Order: sequence, then C-alpha cells, then structure tokens
Amino acid sequence: MVHIHCINPQCNATNSLGDGICGECNSPTVRRYLWVMGGEVQGFEGQTLIDDRFYVINDHVVLDTKPQKVPSFPDHVPSSIVPYQRLFPQRLHVPQVYGAIATANSDYIWLLEHQTIPLDESGELNYPQIFPTLSSCWVEASPLRQLNWLWQMVQLWYYFKKQKILSSFLAKDNLRVDGGIVKIMELTTDDHYKPTLQDLGNILEPLMADSADIVQEIITNIVLCLQQKLITSTGELIKILDQALFILGENYYQRKYHILTNTDGGKKRGNNEDACYPPALELKENVTGINTLTIVCDGLGGQKGGEIASNLAIDTLGKELNQIYQKQLKDTLYSQNWTPLIDKEKILKAISTANDQIAEINNEQGSKDRDRMGTTVVLTLALDHEVYLGHVGDSRIYLVTSGGCHQLTVDDDLASREVRLGYSFYREMTNNPQAGALIQALGTDYAKNIRPHIKRIIPDEDCILLLCSDGLSDFERVEQYWRREILPILSGGLSLSESVARLMDIALTKNGHDNVTVGLVYCQIGRVDAPKQRQLSWASLGAVLPDLPQPDLSAVTVVRKNNFFERYKFGIAILLVMVGIVLGVVYHQWKSNESPSNSSSRVWLYDG
Repeated sequence: MVHIHCINPQCNATNSLGDGICGECNSPTVRRYLWVMGGEVQGFEGQTLIDDRFYVINDHVVLDTKPQKVPSFPDHVPSSIVPYQRLFPQRLHVPQVYGAIATANSDYIWLLEHQTIPLDESGELNYPQIFPTLSSCWVEASPLRQLNWLWQMVQLWYYFKKQKILSSFLAKDNLRVDGGIVKIMELTTDDHYKPTLQDLGNILEPLMADSADIVQEIITNIVLCLQQKLITSTGELIKILDQALFILGENYYQRKYHILTNTDGGKKRGNNEDACYPPALELKENVTGINTLTIVCDGLGGQKGGEIASNLAIDTLGKELNQIYQKQLKDTLYSQNWTPLIDKEKILKAISTANDQIAEINNEQGSKDRDRMGTTVVLTLALDHEVYLGHVGDSRIYLVTSGGCHQLTVDDDLASREVRLGYSFYREMTNNPQAGALIQALGTDYAKNIRPHIKRIIPDEDCILLLCSDGLSDFERVEQYWRREILPILSGGLSLSESVARLMDIALTKNGHDNVTVGLVYCQIGRVDAPKQRQLSWASLGAVLPDLPQPDLSAVTVVRKNNFFERYKFGIAILLVMVGIVLGVVYHQWKSNESPSNSSSRVWLYDG
C-alpha cells in the first residue's frame, strides 16, 4: 500500500493517500502532483512508484509521496531547462523544475511543479492532466475573463519572445487555465521556427465564434489585426486590451472591497517590528479607490530599528498615496483613456519616498551593513477594474479564489536570485541555510539602488488577497491551511475577522518564531444589468485610441465559415453518410422497379 509522508519537519509519520490530516501532528497532508516533461513516464504502469518516491497517476502526472524530502537534481543543466529558471518571476503562469529522476541510460526525467492545483475534497485531481485547456473553458467563461486571459497571454508572449520559447504557445494542449489564470504546461524552444504575432492571431481564431457577445467584436478585430499584420508589437496589443478591459470592467461590472488586518509580536520577540495599514482590527467595508490601500511591513535591524522602519514606511506610504489620490481618484477619472503606467509611477514614487526617509535616518546615525534598519513591504491598491501590487523583500501577497491559492509575489531573497541566474533550482535551495537571506529591503540603500516590484492583476471573480509577513508564510503554512481558513469566506462560511484570527493563531502556534502580520482584502465582483455609461465596441476604442488599426472585415465571413465547419465537421460527416445511405436505398429501389422482370410482371398483372 502506498503512503504519503507528513510535510512537518518535526514529524516522521506516514499516512494513507486518502488521509487529509496527518494522524500524528494534525498537519494538513500536502499532495504535490507533478507534470512530467514530454510524458516520459509512459513506459511505467499506473499506481507504481518510481525512484521509491513518485507515484504514477498517468502518462504525464506523478504524485510525490515524500514531499518533506528535497528532490534530486543532476550536475549538468541542459539548455532546454534554463528558460524555466530565467522565468522564475513568472511562476504564476510557468512551472518550475521540481526535480529529476535518473534513468538507466544516464538520462533524466524532469518533473515540473505548478502552483496550487485544482483538487477535490479528497485530494484527488479535478482534471487528469492537472489543468483544463483554455479552448475547453472558453465558451463558459465570462467576457471579463476572456479578455483577462488574452491580456495575460500577450504579456507572456513578451517574456517568451526574450527567451526564444514562443513555440510553447503552438504545442497542442499546452495552453491551459486555472480559473482566471493562464497556465503553460511546459516550455518548448524555438529551434526550427520562430513564431510571430500572426501565429498568435491564428491561435486565437478558433475562439472567436465562442466569444461572449459583449467582447466578440473586440476579439474578432484583434484576431484580424494580428493576421493582417496591423498589430506588430505586444505593446500595441496591450494598449488595446487595457482600454477594452477598462470599459468592460467599469461599465459592465461593480466591485466591493472589505479589508481587515492584525499584527502580533509573537512568542519569542521582545517587541513587534511588524506594522500594518489599515490599523489592526479596523474593518473597512464597501470601500473603493485609495480607501482600499492595504500595507504589511516586516521591520529588520534590531534594537527597535525594525520597528521604527516599518512604522515609518506605513506612515509615509499612507500619506504619499493619500495625497496623490485624495483630490482626484485617478488622472483618468474624467477621461475615457486608461493609462495604467501613471498609477505605476505614483506607487513607485511613494515607495521611493518611504525608502529614502528610512535610508536618511540610517545615514544620519552612521549605520553600516546589518546595523542599518529597514523593512519589507507589500501593498495592494484597487483602482477601477484592477488591483495594483507592490512589494520589496520577502513578505508576500497570495490570491485565493474558489479554485486555488496563488502566490503573486516572488521573494527578494538569495534562493530566488540563484534560480533566476540559473545557478540552482528552488527546491534544491531549501538545503541552503542562507536561502532566505534578503537581497533588498526598503531603506537599506537609496531608492536608485532598490528595485520595487509593481504589477497589476484583473480580478474576474470573487476572491481574497492575503498580505502577510513571513511569520505566517514560513514552512508553507498558507499553502497548507488556505482551504480551511480562508476559502470559506467566499461562501459566507467564515467572516473576515474569524479568518484573520485563525491565521494569526496558526502563525503563533505552528510557527511562533517571529512577529506576524496578516491583511485580508475580500473583493466581490458582480455583473450589472445594463452598461453604466458607454458600450464596448471597436468604435468606442477608436474614439480614445486614434491610432487604432482598422482590419479588413471581409475576412470575417470566411473565418466564421471555417469555424462552423471545424465545430460541426463530425456531425456534417455523419449527416452526409446518412444522406448517402438514404439516396443509395432510393436509387436501388428505383433501379429494381425499372428492371425487365418487374416490367413484365406489371404488364401481366395489368392484362389479367
């Protein structure tokens, strides 16, 4: 009988595959389903163990029965694996190398790890191939999600082009989705063919007929522009999609945000160097714009220096961003044009100001190296249809949806840097005691030498954003407990205050080694019956984008005919066969009736 080992490093217990909780320490059982590159386990029978560890589910999927153990890695890294490491910052969409299994011919079977995988209540896969294909989910997706998927694909196209792996988009069934998040199952190098944006148009063409009515015209025009080479860069395409998402999100949807934070010094620290905004346990409900600002900081520096740095960062960021947005929620509020770069610059400016204020105190005190106080920071700010994320350091932001828990930030630590540079693998770095050492934090240097990370996401369903310091995220506590302690918020089975209290308790009892701070942002999204101000159309985009290309629409008829044939070709074939049979029977009867024997019979009967 196959057993799975407990993830808890202090527990050596094994449990049956059906157990959701460890029988010894009550920790949730961690199931890591791994994608096998190229289906290399086709020669192995299902329900067997490979390398005394990996349980074969099917040709492409194995389950790690010893998740507490660091996997094996070869000394040499082939060139086909390097793009995975360089795209580590895109791990929300791109898998990471989990480990490798040595084979008898001195080759390796490479195992890929995706973020949270859709599982049922018993821990089994919802989909045999881990995620469903994008094409199979397209027709049921909301118009906001359809445009959101395209938006993500175009951004990935930009990064893939740099790594020369655009062929990954062309591989059959390689483009998949996990709810609102686009997933790439494995990467393929551009060896013999270099895909272009025309190929992207061809990829999207079959989706046109099944697009939602509200966005069908937009998607059709985008496809034709790509195929007719009227759009030649991802920047042009992002600009069009940004504007379409703005009109769609603002006029056809409404949002409500509920926010709650809490912080605690922990069991081993003399003082709390963490800080949060809004103030702890001050519930904010039905807020929008600047009132959605949520911040978590984890100070460092000792001798209360970390406490000073984290609180100064909170005060400065709150003051700066409130000044920027208080009088006018957005520069584009009374404009029809959506310009996201303006908001990115505003957030960067606020972070830089906070950074330099802390750095100035360090310089005035003559602090050097580790004596310099600093702080991590993670923040979220909802603006219109988007949520902006900013972070420096190793505090984290997670996105919890009905289908999964996704880490949106990448830690500024040694492990992440080593992976990005291709020197190591993430799971391999867990053996390194210095893996968690920070490579940057707010206030440790002047802003010109600090690289804050700013990104934006487009929520397309009810969801929760979790901001937390490493007092909670250490030892994968979020990954273990999100289903039980955060997910029920979406169904009304748990309030925000109950969830925050439970997360704080997990951090203090299961970890307990550090200060802990938690912030929850609950986003509710709903469709409106009629558009608030303006309809979404190619003409409405053209009114605010003067350089919007105008494709030859005569190609639409041909495309639709082709799509119709593709969708119903098997039914058409069966119908033609049946018609052929019927015609054959009729013809046979007609020929029989015209034969001489039948004619003489008819004459004889008539004469008689």
